[in-house]
Amino acid sequence: MNTPAHIVVNLLALGRGESTRRTAPIVWGSVLPDAPMVLFYVIEKLSHGLSEEEIWTRAYFDAGWQMLFDVFNSIPIALLVLAVGFGLRSRWTVWFSVSVLLHVALDFPFHHDDAHRHFFPLSDWRFQSPVSYWNPRYYGTWMAAIETLIVLAGSVVLFRRSATSLGKALVALIGCVYAAYWAFALVLWA
Repeated sequence: MNTPAHIVVNLLALGRGESTRRTAPIVWGSVLPDAPMVLFYVIEKLSHGLSEEEIWTRAYFDAGWQMLFDVFNSIPIALLVLAVGFGLRSRWTVWFSVSVLLHVALDFPFHHDDAHRHFFPLSDWRFQSPVSYWNPRYYGTWMAAIETLIVLAGSVVLFRRSATSLGKALVALIGCVYAAYWAFALVLWA
């Protein structure tokens, strides 16, 4: 799933209930596993000037980048942070960790060649799913369409659920970022 989709799905799944105090940790937890990917792309594209093909066929698979991606997508590390959150009685840390774990759980069945080591550092195993969220060779076209529908419908629900103008604006921003991503992706694939 793409990052804006994680934000929408995590807020839909975890954001209901007692208050909006859990919104920030849910959003941060849904974004954090993808943060190294953004850093990677900015460095490889802007600093090193690599082409899209070089970025996604060579640089992405560099051992150093892979380790960084895997640390931020590690179930054992997220569970450790969750345990610390419970130990400190920090609701923020608990909701953040649960959101990271939901992000990882939603990524797990939708990565093929680009699968993470979700049990790092305990294992180097990667689950190479027969389904990819982006790769057309593994139903990526269908998955992108399904994800788009989920994000659009979920954004409408979140927009209606939001009690503040700021919340509504943030949901609209997520939708715009998602639309901009797909516009950018379609230009690159053309």
